[in-house]
Amino acid sequence: MPPFSSRLVVRNFTALAGTRPFSFGVGAGECHALLGTRGEYLSIMADALAGHRPALDGNVVVGGIDVTDRPPLTRMCGLWSARDPLFAHMTVFANLLFPLRVRGIARAEATDRARQAVALLGLEGLEELRPAMLDEEQALRVGLARVMVTAPPVIVLDDPFAALPPDRRRSMRGFLGRLVRARDLCVVMTTCDRDDALVMAERIGFVHGPDLLQTGTAADLFDRPSCDRVATGFADANALTGRVEQIEEDVAVIHLPGGLTVQAMAAPGLVEDSLCTVCVRPDRIATLFPARPGAMGGIAGEDGEPAMLPAVLVDMRHMGTYIRMRLRLSNGDEMLVRRPPLQIVCGVEPGRPALLAWQAGQAIAFPFRHEMR
Repeated sequence: MPPFSSRLVVRNFTALAGTRPFSFGVGAGECHALLGTRGEYLSIMADALAGHRPALDGNVVVGGIDVTDRPPLTRMCGLWSARDPLFAHMTVFANLLFPLRVRGIARAEATDRARQAVALLGLEGLEELRPAMLDEEQALRVGLARVMVTAPPVIVLDDPFAALPPDRRRSMRGFLGRLVRARDLCVVMTTCDRDDALVMAERIGFVHGPDLLQTGTAADLFDRPSCDRVATGFADANALTGRVEQIEEDVAVIHLPGGLTVQAMAAPGLVEDSLCTVCVRPDRIATLFPARPGAMGGIAGEDGEPAMLPAVLVDMRHMGTYIRMRLRLSNGDEMLVRRPPLQIVCGVEPGRPALLAWQAGQAIAFPFRHEMR
């Protein structure tokens, strides 16, 4: 097959009315993930990028050529989607030949390309089978081969691992990741699974509903979320509503309901005496289980130390690499905390009093959404 090597640039692109335009670029040997909460919106984005539905605005540039107005056959973007299944009446090999014959490729060259695709995707021995005889992973590999056999400069994958069981999902992530790097594929992948994006992609666009809210590396989205939706949806952050008392040197002092006070970094747009949403990740919260009930006093932070929030352990689950705890604050709010197994005191069980705390730099206070302009 011809070599895979190109670059995709998407500029001010809009696939749905009323949504924010977005831009990103993907180089050869890279995967860019669009991670979302609603699969139907991700599919619309995938279809629009690949030319199967018209975009409302923006440009798609492949290898320096603007392909925005081109139809799918000449757009230089191949699309894999579960909505475009294999032809049930054809063998695996015939399915691979079909897109080549549609493009007028001579039989000898088409056969040679199909054989190369079989070898590349590990389909040896399956050539004469019908799609109904394939398992989920084999069907995915054949579908990928059918897209790749035409050597499109850009490949768009619409949630490719959704139908796979967990073990096959992990193996296919590894297989496809190696293929992207080895063959210099330029890939855009939509997914509703964060692990897919983290394992496969160099950069990730987080999509909430129909809107792409932030694009960046995993570290950007984890540590520097642009809004509370990214913090909670991507980074699993706890969200607490409070009122800003003061802001000094980008650190906000926030009053929570019930007389509790916490600190957090002030996001752009945050002002004093306004409502805010405090976001703090479960792994950034320190947890103390006092040996004596009387040790619960003195929760105010002193000398720059974070305030200690009284809480009660509601639930605790061992997740293998971490302990997942759910605790209820004295004001009724609940928070999730993740701690290494070795840090949990023996005998800790639901109903046990606790103290929670975090450094100001470990939390972000965003303007309350209803007050954002």
